[in-house]
Amino acid sequence: MKPAGPARRPAVLSTCDLPDAQQLLIHGCEDCACATSQDLYIRPPDIPSPVSPVGSGQWVRDRTVLDLPLDDEHRLLFNPAGTAGAVVLNMPAHRIFSCFEQPSTIRAAQARWAGPDDEVQDVASRLGRLGMIHPAGPAAAGRPARPAAVRDSTVLTAWLHVTNACNLRCPYCYVRKSRDGMDESVGRAAVEAVIRSAAAHGFRAVKLKYAGGEASLNDRLIVPLHAYARDLAAQHGLQLHATLLSNGVRLRPALVDALKTNGIRVMISLDGLADHHDAQRPFASGKPSFHRVERTIAQLLEQNHPPHLSVTITSRNARGVADVVRFALERDLTFSLNFFRDNECAAPFSDLRYEEQAMISGLLEAFQVIEEFVPAWSVLGSVLDRGQLLEPRPQPCGVGENYVVIDQRGDVAKCHMEIEKTLGDVFHDDPLQLVRQDRRTVLNLLVDEKEGCRDCTWRYWCSGGCPVATFRATGRYDIKSPNCNIYKAIYPQALRLEGLRLLKYSQPPPSLAGEQLTIARSG
Repeated sequence: MKPAGPARRPAVLSTCDLPDAQQLLIHGCEDCACATSQDLYIRPPDIPSPVSPVGSGQWVRDRTVLDLPLDDEHRLLFNPAGTAGAVVLNMPAHRIFSCFEQPSTIRAAQARWAGPDDEVQDVASRLGRLGMIHPAGPAAAGRPARPAAVRDSTVLTAWLHVTNACNLRCPYCYVRKSRDGMDESVGRAAVEAVIRSAAAHGFRAVKLKYAGGEASLNDRLIVPLHAYARDLAAQHGLQLHATLLSNGVRLRPALVDALKTNGIRVMISLDGLADHHDAQRPFASGKPSFHRVERTIAQLLEQNHPPHLSVTITSRNARGVADVVRFALERDLTFSLNFFRDNECAAPFSDLRYEEQAMISGLLEAFQVIEEFVPAWSVLGSVLDRGQLLEPRPQPCGVGENYVVIDQRGDVAKCHMEIEKTLGDVFHDDPLQLVRQDRRTVLNLLVDEKEGCRDCTWRYWCSGGCPVATFRATGRYDIKSPNCNIYKAIYPQALRLEGLRLLKYSQPPPSLAGEQLTIARSG
């Protein structure tokens, strides 16, 4: 006779248990070419599930699964080779998971379990669907397969450099400032070129990033240009998304209303609070800008058009990252953390380069704040520089695949970090093809082609890091990111934050719900 079962029923939680989960994923930063996940939600792996306890089929823990502590009552599982994301188990469920450390049938696991047989069945079925256990035998030994290529994305992203002018002088900026701005004829030709390429290559949607310089300095172009883009996209059956990238110094209320009406999101660069922001984002006159940006953010919130905040981290503000994260979360704002990218314009400012340990310490302090204010949305797509833990991907961004940069003159480039390395112009039949054929400028190689990445647990999540930054630091594209050690140090901690989010916001599946189910919720 089996001993009495535990007081708590086993529970397995994943993103599938979150209400409106597809709306709670922040896919990368707004100010780069980072590839988004192919869908708006995390897809459980398409593998068989141990739906029947009858038979001799054996199941075993996937050899790539990471098993991390979450708190005294829960463990977190993550399969770097899968697509299910973070999975949280309470300790009874974890004991069932442990039954599959070695190949085991469901019936044998039930024999070792000190509770009802259906509990093993429920837990094993969910673990199978989530890719934490799989059928034992040589057929499963060859996983994982390489994830889908960035080129398979359904969204074509275009960086429209509507002005080269800016009222700030950020030392890390890669743009050589001038008064040049995009006029209406060039803007329309740019939109036509993007739509033309999107239709030719079978994309289902286009995303426009109105950028600069300071894009709002050419705001008279943006709204009518977007209206033209919307009409043209509709004619070709394409969805249209857009974001205005701004330093936030000043956005007129009328412009904010127009952006909101036209569905144009706003990204504001905020590198810290007070001195931490002003140390790297001063006006051209040298005066501080934080108080202006803070006022603009408040204005956007008042007009019910909340911005996304982009934080660029250098050695000057690494110690203040936690404060700006707190600022964002207290206002229920999404944000992304981006590491400084060295470039020719920033070369005179050697104090921008960060030390590994200083960066790690700053990020972990920010993670402590996130733990205090666990948001409903997942931070896994926004706190890890150009990496993300939402869905495996073989390349870090869409450069050379699904990304086009168009400057104020209508010239086409591959990456906005190398906007001066032009390949042609918007009057070419297919500007995206110019980008895809180019081998002269930045090369966005597959992570499996990079030295130091091929056997790494995290290779499909950081994807080898930003190729421009890697080349700048090493002179090579086929080598791991100089930030590799930072990524490895913070990824487990970022997964822990995702686990806490699941505990706080998930709704347990009906099969595991009941009076005996106790899930500790943080916050």
